[in-house]
Amino acid sequence: MPNLENDKEKKKTSYYERSLDSPVLMKFLKNKEEKSTVSKKNLLLKWKAYKRIIGYSYRYANNDLNENKWREVYGILIGSIEDDKEVIKDAVPMVVGDRAGVKYESQQYVDMAQIDASTYERAIRDKKNDFIIGWWHTHPGFGFFLSPIDCLTQLGYQIPNPNALALVFDHTKKKGKSLGIAAINLRNPEIGVRSAYDLLELNYELDVKEMIKRSERIIEKTKKIFDKVEEHLNYCRDIIGKKALQKLHNNFGLISGFKYDFAKFNNRENLYIWENESNGDREENIPEFRKMIESQLEDYKAKLLKLRQQEEIEQFEKQKEKFRKKILKQLEEPQEFLNTILEDFKEQLKIIFPYFDFLDTNERKTLEFIDQSIHQYHDILDSLKSRALFNLNKQ
Repeated sequence: MPNLENDKEKKKTSYYERSLDSPVLMKFLKNKEEKSTVSKKNLLLKWKAYKRIIGYSYRYANNDLNENKWREVYGILIGSIEDDKEVIKDAVPMVVGDRAGVKYESQQYVDMAQIDASTYERAIRDKKNDFIIGWWHTHPGFGFFLSPIDCLTQLGYQIPNPNALALVFDHTKKKGKSLGIAAINLRNPEIGVRSAYDLLELNYELDVKEMIKRSERIIEKTKKIFDKVEEHLNYCRDIIGKKALQKLHNNFGLISGFKYDFAKFNNRENLYIWENESNGDREENIPEFRKMIESQLEDYKAKLLKLRQQEEIEQFEKQKEKFRKKILKQLEEPQEFLNTILEDFKEQLKIIFPYFDFLDTNERKTLEFIDQSIHQYHDILDSLKSRALFNLNKQ
């Protein structure tokens, strides 16, 4: 008879943890560990990048958390080549996984492409040569190595860029003079996941003692406050995004194609879906409230043009003021509603913003969606108010 308790216990562990019992995989990892540690000339880790790694990592794995609740996290590295130095400037948090592995969803590939594009645009604007130089992830309690899945991920970075890096952080190794982080790349990427890998010597922007001192402040601050920060993030998601913005759209819809899908939030995927005004401004997508205002504006404009053509100037000015007041009166309530949402959002951001560097893709996109929606709604309101002036010489 099968042992249901044992089966149940197995389901609680991750695929990677169970796979460690495999003799084949253990042999693979053992062979991987028979590697040489080599120096990489002028590999420099900036404080900002390390700060973001520890700030995001400690949210999900630290010594105050029960070990079975530890979770791995994943991010990408932004850097540049400066005077023959490979400089790791930033480490952008992307996604949180389970106890021993991160499932990289298709949406993260889209996000990474967007980050790559924005990094390129900023590099051109600021005359810098920043680009994605690799990735980082955590191995809470497991140490510094690349699993077979990690090797596969590393190949995606290292085949197009032989110098691409993987940074691995393990908070249990952060003690004494160790910062708990290692740089790794594949020795022979051309042979695929069978390649051995090398640990690379890391240099730091600051003295190690200073890095440790600063990191301890970040860790303590993060552990103390982040429960509160997450409450405010959840408030933004559930109250401002899911309820307030949706109610504004339902009652006074102005944005074409507005859609905010929270159905899969607990799986941390498909959190945000929206269409740009330029892409969604088709007749069938325009909300009823906006259709009504647009229709009135066109109707009033036609009437005013007719009065002007008939040179009925006094009637023209009288009707123009009447129409203006009527449109503005209809826009008062949505404007007040929007102002309330904006003020509420600002209050939440006062708590969240100091920790923005430690938010992942979905959390940043949640705030970005709310911010964009508020500004887009505001811009459309302003446009309608401007049209309500009926300055026909400019229309």
